[in-house]
Amino acid sequence: MAERETIIGAGIRISGEIRGDEDLLVRGRVDGKIQLTQKLTVEEGAVVEADVDVRALVVAGTVVGNIVAAESVKLLSSARVVGNLASPRVAMEAGAAYRGRVDMGDMDAVRPVVASRPASRPVAHPSEIAQRATPAPARAAIPAKAAPTPARVVPKLSAPAKSSTAAPPTLPRVAGVASSAAPSWAKKKIKRR
Repeated sequence: MAERETIIGAGIRISGEIRGDEDLLVRGRVDGKIQLTQKLTVEEGAVVEADVDVRALVVAGTVVGNIVAAESVKLLSSARVVGNLASPRVAMEAGAAYRGRVDMGDMDAVRPVVASRPASRPVAHPSEIAQRATPAPARAAIPAKAAPTPARVVPKLSAPAKSSTAAPPTLPRVAGVASSAAPSWAKKKIKRR
C-alpha cells in the first residue's frame, strides 16, 4: 500500500481524468478516466463510470468502463461491473455481477488493446443496473385469461301487440348475455371457447 491515500467523499462528483501515484478510495462518483500506479478502491454505493488503468482494483460499488489492473481485481459481493477486464488475477465473491470480457494474459500486450475498445455501456443508469442485478421477488403464477370472443348481435323478433297501447320497442339482444328479464329457462351458462 502506498503511504498516502486520497479519498473522494460520498457527496463529491468528479468529471475528467484522474492520474496519480497513491491509493484512491472512491465513495462518490467519478466520470472519465482513472490512471494510477497504486490501488483503486470503489466502496459500496460509489459509482465509477470511467476507463480504469491501475495496479490493483477492489470494487464494492458500481464500475462501468474498461479495466486494466497490473496485479489483481477483486469484486466483492455488492459489486456491479460492466466492461472489459484485463488482469492476471481476478477474484469474484458470490453475489457480484459482471458483464463483459475477461483477459488474464500478458498485461503489457493487453493494455493498449483494451484501452482502444469502447466500453459496452448500458442504456440504463448504473443505479438501475444494480437494481436489475438483484433477484426479483418470486411472484405467484396468475393463470392467463382467454381472450374474449366478440359478441354477436342477434335481433329479437317481437310479436304484434295485442292491446291498443304501444309495446315498448324491443332492443337487439347480445348473444351470450342473459338479461334479468329473460325467463329462467332461457338463462343458461354459456361456455367460452
